[in-house]
Amino acid sequence: MSSSSSPSVLLNTGVQMPLLGLGTYKLVGPEDVYQAVDAALAAGYRSFDSAAVYRNEADLGRVLKELLPKHGLTREDVFITSKLGPKDQGEGAMEGALRSLAQLDLGYIDLYLIHWPGTQGRVVTDQRNPGNRAESWAALEKLHAQGKLKAIGVSNYTPAHMRELIQSCKIPPALLQVEFHPRLCQTELRKVCEEYEVCFQSYSSLGKGELVTDPVVLEVSKNCERTPAQVLLRWAVQQGVPVLPKSSNPDRIKDNARLFDFTLSDTDMDRLSALDFLGKPRGYRKAELPSDQMSSSSHSVLLKTGVQMPLLGFGTYKLVSPEDVSRAVDAALLAGYRAFDSAAVYLNEAELGRALKQLLPKHGLTREDVFITSKLGSKDQGERAMEGALHSLSDLDMGYIDLYLIHWPGTRDLEITDPRNSGNRAESWAALEELHVQGKLKAIGVSNYTPAHMRELMQSCKIPPALLQVEFHPKFCQTELRKVCEEYEVCFQAYSSLGKGDLVTDPVVLEVAKNCERTPAQVLLRWAVQQGVPVLPKSSNPDRIKDNARLFDFTLSDTDMDRLSALDCGHKFCRNASCVV
Repeated sequence: MSSSSSPSVLLNTGVQMPLLGLGTYKLVGPEDVYQAVDAALAAGYRSFDSAAVYRNEADLGRVLKELLPKHGLTREDVFITSKLGPKDQGEGAMEGALRSLAQLDLGYIDLYLIHWPGTQGRVVTDQRNPGNRAESWAALEKLHAQGKLKAIGVSNYTPAHMRELIQSCKIPPALLQVEFHPRLCQTELRKVCEEYEVCFQSYSSLGKGELVTDPVVLEVSKNCERTPAQVLLRWAVQQGVPVLPKSSNPDRIKDNARLFDFTLSDTDMDRLSALDFLGKPRGYRKAELPSDQMSSSSHSVLLKTGVQMPLLGFGTYKLVSPEDVSRAVDAALLAGYRAFDSAAVYLNEAELGRALKQLLPKHGLTREDVFITSKLGSKDQGERAMEGALHSLSDLDMGYIDLYLIHWPGTRDLEITDPRNSGNRAESWAALEELHVQGKLKAIGVSNYTPAHMRELMQSCKIPPALLQVEFHPKFCQTELRKVCEEYEVCFQAYSSLGKGDLVTDPVVLEVAKNCERTPAQVLLRWAVQQGVPVLPKSSNPDRIKDNARLFDFTLSDTDMDRLSALDCGHKFCRNASCVV
């Protein structure tokens, strides 16, 4: 990069990187990317941040090639960052990085990062994660030596991850990109970066929008006659920390660039820094190295949207009354559950939302600490899907839904052989895609889909499903469906893990439970999560809720896993969707 319209920071490669960059997360369609990049170039942005998981690398590359001449610029005048997706961590890293290069099609990438320290499809405690990180880094080092990646770095690494990398690498990282704002000052991590001469870069500088309404931020912005967003961004760049504000609004893009014509006083800087919550991430996710004594709330799986979802969730089917919902949710939060699964047909979305708003403060938690799933009812399949999803959002009243699923491939009041079912599924999915782009549904997926339904969806969708939720237990191992999910990089989640209670009396299950001194339910749930499959046990009994959460302090032997899997006989306990056309 030859020049910049804004101040820059020197990377350890000897290259200057602008302090201000445009984040492109959630810019999906070519039109949105074009409008945002055009506004950004006009406002003086010369740095653009993408990622494989953002699914906009190709759009960003095409738009830049079209717009740079319009603004009197060349490729050398802009700084492009992208990131390796967690699905390519390890042996897929070289292929993933080359794919990013091909998608962007800009000759080279100025900065390429490992996006996440874990690997998609593996739990955070999987001992293979360190080896995968090392293999990914070696691939990036090769491409850096070839000149295809001008600088390489990492994102979302902890101090422990950074030290691990520095000890093993041939080429040290040029940059670490992490969440950073007044409520998460990352003091230890910044010291590590300073020690190893690694540039420290911020994302989520506004705390996902939450910080712009903080009383201290509002007061500082009023005093200096700036917007809260400008104050938060200035707080970072005044410390020499590069920022990546994201927006699709041209006026906001322009406003966010006005950071270098004012200065915050030492008093205001100190007041903002005093908001630090001592290291608790608010707006994103916390990356941790494996620990032998992690709670049930610490185990998660990475969705293709880049969001971590707990492996253990609480199923709320048959919890209807406000009292039952409140009692069960209270017990679940106490036991470490951080994911809750509802649905329109459960008739408890409003009760779940109210209970969580009441109970989260009691347990020292916020909305961002829990993962909420709900589902579109089959009566709303098709032209009523938008209305149905908005109804779920309104009933839950939690601001957004973390994961929203089409509950059933058919349509209520239509025969399972009715050819209109297929069109209704497509119309429902289009509505969910629209709400996902708007940020109201953070991830979207399906439930009870067969391999045929999944292939149909993958051929027509703009945004692929993040998750498939289906019946799964030792008597119904869903081998073909799991292969389809693996092929399309869709998270596979289990419901009815106990086979509607029938499996807890199975002789093999009882014998395994006796040998490892666990309940049959714990054995059945462990059998799933040990394969990386998230589970959703349901109960209204506080003791059983607590017992069902004790899945992460024991391991089933390979022999026991095989014995349980050998029970597979294709037996379904729940409704069968295989005949729905």
